[in-house]
Amino acid sequence: MRPKKQHATHLSDAKERSVGDYRRGVQTMNRLWGKNVTEQLRSIWKKANPDVERYITAFAMGEVWSRPVLDLKTRSLLCLAAAVALEREDQIRLHTQGALHSGATPAEIAETIIHLMIYAGFPAAWQAMVIAGKVIAEQGGRKGN
Repeated sequence: MRPKKQHATHLSDAKERSVGDYRRGVQTMNRLWGKNVTEQLRSIWKKANPDVERYITAFAMGEVWSRPVLDLKTRSLLCLAAAVALEREDQIRLHTQGALHSGATPAEIAETIIHLMIYAGFPAAWQAMVIAGKVIAEQGGRKGN
């Protein structure tokens, strides 16, 4: 009798890892958030599940965020807008950081959130403005930190 074949439980355990461009994903994240934040995020994702980290890094960041038509600043502002509409506090914080690091000004971030008032509602936009204001203050109110 042959032993039962064991299947990998995580993509990171499997031989096939082709879900995107992992290396380009890490490079994109470093440009978007800086090396320290990138390593913190990857660690959080790996602890949740190694496949989560691999999919986000290789596919979301290595394939989608790395596409050439939109720059990182624009993509960050788009994700910030989505986070406002969905009322995702952690994502508002993360994409405010990314927008600042990618060259958005505090005024551009505020204008993005104000624009969402009519689409996502005043309470969602107000909450996002408070969160973004804290992030901007933490980073000294400057872009590119």
